[in-house]
Amino acid sequence: MPNNVFEETRAEAVQVRNEPIQARSSDRIAALLDAAAAVVDEVGIERLTTALVADRAEASIGTVYRYFPDRIAVLTALGTRSVERFLRQFEADLAEKKPAGWVDAVVVSIGSSVAMHRGEVGFTSIRLGDLVSSPETDVSRIKSHRIAQTLHDVLVDDYGMPQDAALLTRLEIAVTMMDALLVRAFMLGGTGDEKIIGECEQIVHDYLTRHYESDSQTV
Repeated sequence: MPNNVFEETRAEAVQVRNEPIQARSSDRIAALLDAAAAVVDEVGIERLTTALVADRAEASIGTVYRYFPDRIAVLTALGTRSVERFLRQFEADLAEKKPAGWVDAVVVSIGSSVAMHRGEVGFTSIRLGDLVSSPETDVSRIKSHRIAQTLHDVLVDDYGMPQDAALLTRLEIAVTMMDALLVRAFMLGGTGDEKIIGECEQIVHDYLTRHYESDSQTV
């Protein structure tokens, strides 16, 4: 598995007010985002405020505003971090499981998302979809597109899938379906609804194999 597939996708840094980010500032930003994730986990993204982040992080509101001008910036940074951590999880899972075919590699990505829902505070609320929409957003910055692009590159480089726009579009649709279904599976907390998780795997499998021949030994 070529590491550059993941490194290029993770190259986009969290945008904050003060750059370059020194080590101390990086630690402070991480602490603020951890606090924000905990708040989101408890009260949801709609009720997140910079004041709640400051209170949870035991920091002054000025410290929050030093790095994040408003709650939207906090949510955007959380979203970027969620993608970066998901990609690390996916990369590790691919290395461990070594899927034999492209279908199984897609299933591994679903398992990576399940692991994030189970182990990452606030992930079910933050998810892999975009929390903040903007009419001028560059498509390459849309989270589902970034994930689909990485998955596309893995399938093309490692499994000989066709390198074309149609595959990328279909993978982005698959990622969007996966995200919505897994959020529903974990909506009530715990380890997730296994029936919905299973249906998620089947639905994504059925959608993609309508267009590409299955090589799966497991689904």
